[in-house]
Amino acid sequence: MQRSDIVILSHYPLHVVRIDDYGKVKKVHAAEGTFALKKIDDVQQLHAIERAAFFYRSQMLPIYWSKRGTLFVTEGNDYYYMMPWVSVREQPTAEMILAFFRDLASLQQKTLQEIHVDETELKNYYEAKKAAWEEERTFLQSYVEQCEREWYMSPFQLHCCTYFHETMQAYWFAETKLETWYEKTKESKKWRIAFVHGNARFSHYVPREQGGQFFSWERAKWAFPLVDVAVALDEYVRTPSVDDAWVDGFREYEKKLSLREEELAFFFSHVASPTYLYRVVSDYAEKRKKKQSEYRAVSKLQHAYLVMKRTEQLLMRMTTLNPLEVESDSQ
Repeated sequence: MQRSDIVILSHYPLHVVRIDDYGKVKKVHAAEGTFALKKIDDVQQLHAIERAAFFYRSQMLPIYWSKRGTLFVTEGNDYYYMMPWVSVREQPTAEMILAFFRDLASLQQKTLQEIHVDETELKNYYEAKKAAWEEERTFLQSYVEQCEREWYMSPFQLHCCTYFHETMQAYWFAETKLETWYEKTKESKKWRIAFVHGNARFSHYVPREQGGQFFSWERAKWAFPLVDVAVALDEYVRTPSVDDAWVDGFREYEKKLSLREEELAFFFSHVASPTYLYRVVSDYAEKRKKKQSEYRAVSKLQHAYLVMKRTEQLLMRMTTLNPLEVESDSQ
């Protein structure tokens, strides 16, 4: 055990046996049980956890008090807190996904509120996002045209050209939904926010019979509620298997919060955007990662494409089953 660890742990009534180091998180084995000691190097993260505890203490994995009666221990410029050690499943079960969404919606309902939208700010956001996606699309189109002029394309270039049409379709879908969000919100001039977790992954959730608990609240903030759903989706599409369990879970969430058409459109537009694939291509084309091998570059591009297709699979199921989407498509 390092001296700094001993100093920090001396603030807690524990008889420490062993410490396993996982970077910012240390697994503490003690006579009293197994605990996680987590480091925070940003005071804003500390304040985020404090605000989350104010709103959601019963739905948070407990943070243990120090001997001095504080939630956080200070050592130099760093802050630490102690919580139970949690063993996380690599792949969430269907039951866990349903519970996650029910508990997430229940949590957000406590702070959900409607705010007035400034029309100038709304327009500025819409135009900035639309311009950013247009710039990404233009870059990809230019790069593919450049690749097609090559006598022999590299494996990366060949894959990029193969994925190009589907990538453009993803941008089209995202921009269409962004347009729907803008027109609807411009009309209502209303938007809903909640104090969101900010990093609501399945790996940051512990299901319980009487309601699950979330942990790792360092990114908690006031924001659009579906920010948390987008994070959960991003984690899920990167797991080995993707099925309808996620869609069923989202239905549970949607029922509890009665999501509006413009809210769904905003969510669909942002999760559908293949910006992450654009970044892989941009890095390769502009040689930002010079030490990266061709094999590594192709692997990253294939993974980005897989994420895009898995996201598309889930979104198509969600938009097909959504009554608002069916109604708008029939008009």
